[in-house]
Amino acid sequence: MSARLIDLATLSERDLAAWKGLAGRALEPNPFFEPEFVLPAHRHLDARGVGLLVAEWHGDWSACMPVAVGRWRGPVRAIRTWRHLYSFLGTPLVGGEDPAAALRTLLAAAAAERSGGLVALEWLSADGPVAAALEDALDGGDLVRAGEMPFDRAALRRTDGSGLLDRLSSRRRRELVRQRRKLEELLGAPLECSDRAGDPDAVERFLELESRSWKGREGTGMLARPANADFFREACEGFAAMGRLQLFELHAGARTVAMKCNLVASPGLFMFKIAHEEELARFSPGVQMEVENVEKFHGTDLDWIDSCANPENQMINRLWPQRRAITTLVLARRGVGGRVSQGWLRAMMAARERERRKRSAVT
Repeated sequence: MSARLIDLATLSERDLAAWKGLAGRALEPNPFFEPEFVLPAHRHLDARGVGLLVAEWHGDWSACMPVAVGRWRGPVRAIRTWRHLYSFLGTPLVGGEDPAAALRTLLAAAAAERSGGLVALEWLSADGPVAAALEDALDGGDLVRAGEMPFDRAALRRTDGSGLLDRLSSRRRRELVRQRRKLEELLGAPLECSDRAGDPDAVERFLELESRSWKGREGTGMLARPANADFFREACEGFAAMGRLQLFELHAGARTVAMKCNLVASPGLFMFKIAHEEELARFSPGVQMEVENVEKFHGTDLDWIDSCANPENQMINRLWPQRRAITTLVLARRGVGGRVSQGWLRAMMAARERERRKRSAVT
């Protein structure tokens, strides 16, 4: 098994086909590392020094992840998982043939890639088959754990098929029903939820709705940054073409109340972006959208939803009692790990966590 670092600007058609094939058979889904997401981000967002690290066997890809080489919150160079403002999971795409060998090859190549021997794997799934394969890959190898930063975020797993309202207290349930009724009376039409995936006009409505929120006022909405809006348009188009985009619009007649964008990656669903009409905030349009979102989920054959939300997001934490374990893992070559100051590493990772919270607050 061998590894190579690919310049995404020169990706061949054969490489693209191999990448898509790996995504389709990966042990764990990660739509944020699929070409339909990574390539638009590479074209439109800040992607200086970004490449795709690949482990392959006789032309078939066994594992891959986008990476960047440079300073990682301190004086030491590192190769790190490339995560941008809109990327919410860093688990590599790993095939099931020999996942430990694939990860061992991938990590060895990463440590040798002008990185000073430090490898930062950001926002990995902390349990599941890839985490288990990673343990096997590290066992007895040249890389050791130098630090770890775990956190949990809200998730929802299919259990008895009950909707979101059924999970709430009777008081909260009555309040949401009352708010919905009052909103329908105000707008003069019943609330409906429609999937607008594949409709470019709906994508524009989402961007405009977001721009009317606090994100627009603070200049963090996607329309405030043309490149970010172009990335969103292209990513939505790519996933819609595969039949893997959900773009829900909660509306009363022609009036849009809230919208939600999800990425489907069987057996799971990844919440990507949400926007709601702030003029209607007293009716809890965001929560009303979440109620519809869970109802739609129970109409599919998917097993779980990853909220991709800030761990401090109180709204989603109250609605969804389950959690998904995520971690950032820092690896170092033996010898290098002993020279890295543990105090410096803890400070560096704490700074990274503060930035993560700040970014999560505006996405």
